[in-house]
Amino acid sequence: MNEIAEFLRGASNVYRTRDYIVRQVIELHSDAEGSYLVSRDTYFRCTPRHDREYEEAFASRANVNGRRIPAAMHTRTYRE
Repeated sequence: MNEIAEFLRGASNVYRTRDYIVRQVIELHSDAEGSYLVSRDTYFRCTPRHDREYEEAFASRANVNGRRIPAAMHTRTYRE
């Protein structure tokens, strides 16, 4: 892999579900109520290319599919 795959750029966490590779960008927000985590999630459809790039990037993980980082709030964007 010569360049960083798109789903890795700027990611705080990346994990894979049956149909999607999900890039989480975690942000800490504070207001009068307190502090909380917000996750901006981008869902990339699993394709042979995406799966290959994912496998190359995370082959050393004990759980290759990874896990979601829980956050109080999240947004979703879907990409092909």
